[in-house]
Amino acid sequence: MKRINSSDIARMAGVSRSTVSRVINNYSNVPENTRRKVMQVIKENNYYPQLSGQILAGMKQKTIGIFWAGSNSLASDSLSSSYFMHMLDAAKDRGYLVLACILEDLSKKENYNFVRKTYAEGRIDAGVFVGASYSDPLMAELIEGGEIVGVFDYRHKEQEKYKCVTVNYETDSGDKAIDYLYQLGHRDIAIIDGNMTRLSSITRHEGHMRSMQAHGLPIRNEWLTYGGITIDSGYKAARHMLENTLDHLPTAICANNDAVAFGVYRACGELGISIPGDISVIGVDGHADGTHSQPPLTTIAFDAKGMFSSLVDRTIRKIQQEDDVVADEVFKGKLIERASCRKI
Repeated sequence: MKRINSSDIARMAGVSRSTVSRVINNYSNVPENTRRKVMQVIKENNYYPQLSGQILAGMKQKTIGIFWAGSNSLASDSLSSSYFMHMLDAAKDRGYLVLACILEDLSKKENYNFVRKTYAEGRIDAGVFVGASYSDPLMAELIEGGEIVGVFDYRHKEQEKYKCVTVNYETDSGDKAIDYLYQLGHRDIAIIDGNMTRLSSITRHEGHMRSMQAHGLPIRNEWLTYGGITIDSGYKAARHMLENTLDHLPTAICANNDAVAFGVYRACGELGISIPGDISVIGVDGHADGTHSQPPLTTIAFDAKGMFSSLVDRTIRKIQQEDDVVADEVFKGKLIERASCRKI
């Protein structure tokens, strides 16, 4: 996305740069036909004036934007809040300010335009995105347009050639969860997958299927469902699945993440199903609430501070044009065994 400046607008409109400035600032001493011509060029090129003379002179703002996409509430979800705080701390340690924006869906036109405008106006030196879809056109446009971008849970096929850094979960956490349940003796395993627009949900699903097939386990349609990434969505998915399989319950449920697993807990409680007496449950993330759930949740935990600090740090290093900035960093998970899974 080439950044248009006032000199470009002046050249395309056939006027001086000072005339463009007078039009933008709504001065009265501009002929109406000239004003209309300049405004038409501005509109056609999606031009937004820079915010200060410093920015026009090419100086950095020392500000990054954090664009949080999705329905997760930072106020009510401790895991999401910790992600956000890790990013704030990493920016502070580098001497950068943060412009935080919570956007429900990056694919919505108004949010798409808001992000583009924030870049174009020079309000930020770079953007860090959490919750973007793996196929989000905005991400591709920003990256391929040469903007500095940091993205969580995302990969661009040619990101090494662009000013893009990413951080991702290992691709085999789904395998690890199924392997663990198999080692405990479970053969009837249900799977609640996540939001399949997210890269991690896709790779976990693929891992679940790989491990199930490798162990020769039955993959029953009634034990496969999608549960999103929240407690409520996990609850709805689990409740529907369990109500329809009460005559032959699985012995274990593999949840896409810990929030979904907490939803499974709620559904099992309402249906009188014991965890782990009747069904074992495993999640992924290492959510702090898992230590306090009843029973404490077995999970595959990730170093959240390391992931989000790395993402922000490498994004800022891109701003500062440092050499040898790693484009993609992958974090491995660690199995945390607790009381929600039992050997059979």
